[in-house]
Amino acid sequence: MERTWGVSVFLGTGVPAERRRDYLAQAARLGARQVFTSCHVPEVPLEKVLAELGEMAAEARKLGLEVIADIAPRALEGMGARPDHLAPAAAMGLSAVRLDYGFGAWETATLTQNPEGLRIVLNTSTVSPPFIAETLGAGAVPERLESCHNYYPRPETALSIASLIKSSQTFTSQGLRVSAFIAGAGERRGPVYAGLPTVEKHRATPAGRAAAELWATGAVQTVLFGDPFATPEELESVARVWRLQPSIPVRVRLRPDITDREREIVLGPTHKNREDPAELVVRSTTSRAYATKGPGIPVRPALPRPRGTVTIDNADYLRYSGELQVSLFDLPADSRVNVVGDVIPEDLALLEYIGGGQGFVLLPV
Repeated sequence: MERTWGVSVFLGTGVPAERRRDYLAQAARLGARQVFTSCHVPEVPLEKVLAELGEMAAEARKLGLEVIADIAPRALEGMGARPDHLAPAAAMGLSAVRLDYGFGAWETATLTQNPEGLRIVLNTSTVSPPFIAETLGAGAVPERLESCHNYYPRPETALSIASLIKSSQTFTSQGLRVSAFIAGAGERRGPVYAGLPTVEKHRATPAGRAAAELWATGAVQTVLFGDPFATPEELESVARVWRLQPSIPVRVRLRPDITDREREIVLGPTHKNREDPAELVVRSTTSRAYATKGPGIPVRPALPRPRGTVTIDNADYLRYSGELQVSLFDLPADSRVNVVGDVIPEDLALLEYIGGGQGFVLLPV
């Protein structure tokens, strides 16, 4: 499935419409495709949210952005809509509604049958496999179903990566898209102001790095900023990672003594791990062919290869000369292998997602 990203806006909070428009325009220019909003923030009256929703949705659609609104039964009623009548929601400019709570399997199935074509987004974090089966059995249109994880305003309450992957599989196994949230540091939403991520460790993780990990898991197709008004730098960082998809971007610190040819091999091609992945290292299938187009790889002093070490086989490794590898475990020095760089500590966790056939890009820092 295509990978996308987007932002969140929260209505009824007194934010000037012009500021909101500028923010959405900036995100759209960078490639964002979706806007998430909520119709049941406890601190904001529903009436104020609904009063601004149509205007915001119209602004977003002009920019090519889809609008997804998080709703409960009361919000649906406030729009003048019902499970069997979503025309008012479509008239407001919504592309999808996310069902946070209060909807049974039959109501969910009915919602998917709307003639306006709105997508129905389930709660990835809490919906169970039996509920999905019951919903599909009740006549749900599979092409209209998606899912989106929760965000967690209170520190220490968000998911682990393992939990996210497990709950996402309930949906990806059915061919359904999954979205998840990352925190933004520009302007955080109250009342706690501690970020709105899906994964706890991403609460203080830079946005680009968090997005890279969510996409790398293969469990998430759409990454959304949970917090409003991410900084321009955060938007750009996520856009850079998105442009590299489906390759995993891994940042490396190059050794100062490497040759120009070694630098070209590291940074030049998009690498791809072998289809039969090795246990101890990631092996680039593209590097050896790339290396043959230039000078040979000279022998340099051997160095230990702790986890995350980037290496290139030198001329003493004969037909393997030019092969780029990344160590997955601590390995000893080998005179046939040149150490050319190191994955930065913040990106070491990404290595576990570079499975057989997975593309990856090494970016200098």
